[in-house]
Amino acid sequence: MTIYIYDADSGELIEKPKASREAGLSVMRDIEPYQNMKDRGWITSRSQHREFLRRNNFVEVGNEYNKQFS
Repeated sequence: MTIYIYDADSGELIEKPKASREAGLSVMRDIEPYQNMKDRGWITSRSQHREFLRRNNFVEVGNEYNKQFS
């Protein structure tokens, strides 16, 4: 089945190119352990990091969402 996408530059529907198998798999390693700034406890994984941010209502600088600039 052919899939088409909208090309904003030409204003036409064009055939979507197939994904390249040469791109391969990308694996991201886990973060290095660090001491958090709130209670000096150790964060040893990405999941702990995300949970710590949620639990303390923290936001990473540069990752905040602002509707004004979207």
